[in-house]
Amino acid sequence: GGAEAHRVRSLRHPGRELAAVADRVHCHLHSACIGSGIEIPAFAGRVSAAPTTFFQLPELGMGLIPGAGGCVSIARRIGRQRTAWLVLSGSRINARTALDWGLIDAIEN
Repeated sequence: GGAEAHRVRSLRHPGRELAAVADRVHCHLHSACIGSGIEIPAFAGRVSAAPTTFFQLPELGMGLIPGAGGCVSIARRIGRQRTAWLVLSGSRINARTALDWGLIDAIEN
């Protein structure tokens, strides 16, 4: 049933796999990083972004919760309060804010 499906998804989640090798992974992001576009990379050991990159978690506005591990990966980087704000507001943040908050580690072209 549903519990078994959840268990299988949890065990085979890409974020879990990425977290296991995070120290060897650098994700460079550009453009719109929406939903899983930031949830999965946030598990990486190093995350950089182009100056024009923006980040958004719009799932709640669609009646969903971030399902790609963002409640874990993003919270580890920026804390629960800022993660809650991103989820609840659906607002976009730019690369500078993401850097200031610790969501990304560098702004690079």
